Amino acid sequence: MSISETFIYCPKCSARALRPSSPKSIFCSECGFEYFFNPAAAVAGLIVNDTGELLVTVRSVDPGKGLWDLPGGFIDPGETAEHALTREIAEELSLDVVSMDYFASAPNEYPYKGVTYPTLDMAFICHVADFSTMKALDDIAEAMFLPSETIDLARFAFPSIRAFVEQFIAGKTEES
Repeated sequence: MSISETFIYCPKCSARALRPSSPKSIFCSECGFEYFFNPAAAVAGLIVNDTGELLVTVRSVDPGKGLWDLPGGFIDPGETAEHALTREIAEELSLDVVSMDYFASAPNEYPYKGVTYPTLDMAFICHVADFSTMKALDDIAEAMFLPSETIDLARFAFPSIRAFVEQFIAGKTEES
């Protein structure tokens, strides 16, 4: 179900008068309120250890429970992408990010409780000085370092994350 199909009542006047206005908005014929469905912003971290293996996580929650992912999550109101990713990596893995560099962005969809939300996912290459505190927390069932040649892209939960990892591996191969 798309996000536009989930709204019944106008959030401004409460009238049951919402109608599609465009593919990305709904309009209230009672009060004139128009709501635009902009993507939610999310971040993901590409982290490698000293031997060049990529940190991959296993999701412990839906969507994608049991599938692979990268550490990260949604950006909270008032946060920068960099702050959100630093916070998410600390919450999920108990790791401190010492620096990061923007890598790429990709549109995605996040199905949650019967509604599919559009997202804009941003990936950063993150540098962590000390992995000794790493443990799977929050919505992570497992965290593991994998050599590029053993990564199965089909196991990733989301198309955007799969694309980031594929692009990252391709770049590493070109550097070799």
